[in-house]
Amino acid sequence: MKKIKLLYITRKYPPAVGGMENFSYNLYNNFDPNEVSADIISLGKSQKHLVWFLPYAGIKTLIKAKKYDVIFVGDALMSGIGFFTKLLYPRKKVVVNVFGLDITYKNPLYQFYLKLFYNKFDKYISISRETDNTFRKRGGKRSCVINCGVDTEQFSGKCADYSEICRKNNIADDDVVLVTVGRLVKRKGVEWFVRNVMPKLKDQKVKYLIVGGGEDHDRIAQCIEEKGLGDKVKMLGRVETEELNSIYTHADAFIMPNIHVEGDMEGFGLVAVEASLAGLAVFASGIEGIRDAVIDQKNGWVMESGNTDQYADRIKDLCANREAYKKKAEEFSRYTREKYSWKAICRQYTKLFAEMLGRK
Repeated sequence: MKKIKLLYITRKYPPAVGGMENFSYNLYNNFDPNEVSADIISLGKSQKHLVWFLPYAGIKTLIKAKKYDVIFVGDALMSGIGFFTKLLYPRKKVVVNVFGLDITYKNPLYQFYLKLFYNKFDKYISISRETDNTFRKRGGKRSCVINCGVDTEQFSGKCADYSEICRKNNIADDDVVLVTVGRLVKRKGVEWFVRNVMPKLKDQKVKYLIVGGGEDHDRIAQCIEEKGLGDKVKMLGRVETEELNSIYTHADAFIMPNIHVEGDMEGFGLVAVEASLAGLAVFASGIEGIRDAVIDQKNGWVMESGNTDQYADRIKDLCANREAYKKKAEEFSRYTREKYSWKAICRQYTKLFAEMLGRK
């Protein structure tokens, strides 16, 4: 196959930190160089720099677009760049990625902006079925689904001393350790889990570690105090990579207890995929984009969102059968590595681009 020439334009890229930044970095760097020749226009700074980056990236794209087969726009907010490129070069293939919040953001002016460009491009790529359904309900067409990938080497680096983490958080050797990682907002369901599930586990040898910060932090902390769970639930805040890797590779289970929140959604649920890769048993609510990240009995256990007893019973079963769950989680990790590796995901993108260009 003739090598595909790709120009990738993204406002989310390292050294800035975040999920979309990691997505952009791994997608751009994992195309097969024998099949795709990729260049990038990126912003590796905070989003306050968009005021100059958007016109800069737009002008640079228009100047460079002629020599590329595919113009790949990083997310829906940057649709304007794709629109003017298509206007100037109507035969160029223009593709836009869709993540979820980039199309559900409620601002009326922003929603008007998006609708100006719907269906002006050759293809939209949604990161999950839920994201794609939401996009289509808002009038989008010509879309498909390609999930996020995971860095299969991310847990091979340096880890912090787990015994020190246990000492600081009063974790005994026979404690079953649960962990949630992510931004603390209502849809993540962490407050719901602490308020409803953890009291049912008071007689179990369980510790629950909450990693991350966000607007729900104070409500969660207050709930822990109200329920008298200070000895069982620990809020660690944001932690260094080495400490996070140590928790991922030593804990027993990853909890993703998302609940439905109107106007908000989980685009995919990458942290659950990362947890499975690390060898954790994953218990996750089967809603929204999580349904594409966690496949029941393949790389985790899908739970009914808001079902207190189901979550509590599953964790009690884990406590009673700790080794069996560990073996199953190791099996699930192999499935995750095969299905969600960035090499596998990039092959899907490459196949799509080749089909759009009429190449085998």
